[in-house]
Amino acid sequence: MLAEPCDVDGRPGSVLGCRAVILLRMGSGARLGARFGDVAAIAAALLLAPGLRADERTQRLTERLAQEASAFAHLAPQLVGEETLHQRALKAPPRFKPRIGEAARERPKPTWQERTLVSEYTLALFSGDAAAGGAGTFHELRQVTSVDGRKIEDSKKAQELLAKAVTATDDQRRLQLLKDFERHGLIGAVTGVGPMLLLFSGRELPKYEIQYLREEYQGAERMLVFSYRQLDGEGLRVFEARKRTDSGEAAPPTRMQIYGEIWVREADYLPVRITMAASQGEGATLFREEARVDYAMSDWGALVPQTAEHRELRAGNPVVENRFEYAPFHKFGASSDIQFQAAPGKP
Repeated sequence: MLAEPCDVDGRPGSVLGCRAVILLRMGSGARLGARFGDVAAIAAALLLAPGLRADERTQRLTERLAQEASAFAHLAPQLVGEETLHQRALKAPPRFKPRIGEAARERPKPTWQERTLVSEYTLALFSGDAAAGGAGTFHELRQVTSVDGRKIEDSKKAQELLAKAVTATDDQRRLQLLKDFERHGLIGAVTGVGPMLLLFSGRELPKYEIQYLREEYQGAERMLVFSYRQLDGEGLRVFEARKRTDSGEAAPPTRMQIYGEIWVREADYLPVRITMAASQGEGATLFREEARVDYAMSDWGALVPQTAEHRELRAGNPVVENRFEYAPFHKFGASSDIQFQAAPGKP
């Protein structure tokens, strides 16, 4: 998850008044570590790892998570879909605004800003650029087509630009798309929410304590809910631009362990919802990140995000709220000339 609570030029764009970057790294462990034929062996090894309960429900969950993370990592870079992002964020008042009389004695209050961005959306595996998190890091890529109802790019052209970035031999095109997305006036702009499933690849699963919690219902369908808590690994890394060392260099990031819930269908343990939270501090210094992704099975046999939500809270109060909605995904080939493939069994 990558969040930047201020404008790209460094001016205050939120109640924080500074630039912060939050990174939840999701690497390629699912793609490299969990092949379909190896799922049973991986799950058996996972159950011997500390923190994982060796009961039947947890075993079935770990098997299905490893399988679906692997399938997602294989399929997602071949898909493109339309994403609609609606953001509601608290924006700090200008540093200087001439006022007279009674208004001059009142402290300016932050105001809520709302934005809606529509983008062509895909997922790409970065080859190794340190600025993108290093080798084997997945990132969401977007080519914005409209901002607050104002069209700025043709959808077909946006799809072609995404395809060229995904199939490029280096990370430069992909990095440029990440930078371009930051320039649309968002506060706390979030990436990395949709592929949350990759947190539970075969390589990553031993880093979590997983326990069965309860039953829930989605409509008439019964769900099983499991909790997870990170025991090891990078977790959420928070960079604060204004924090400096004695030598004037950027301070190292603060790391926060993540926790949340995994919802699966009781009938087949298919993951349908993943939540995530991480926090640090308390009282007035409390900083908290929350996210939720709902998944649906695609026509190509792998899960894809359907909706997602993200909130950033300071001192217990929300300062950024994002909601993502995804239109049906299409599959394209390796060529930059977009040729969408029909779903299996469809003309």
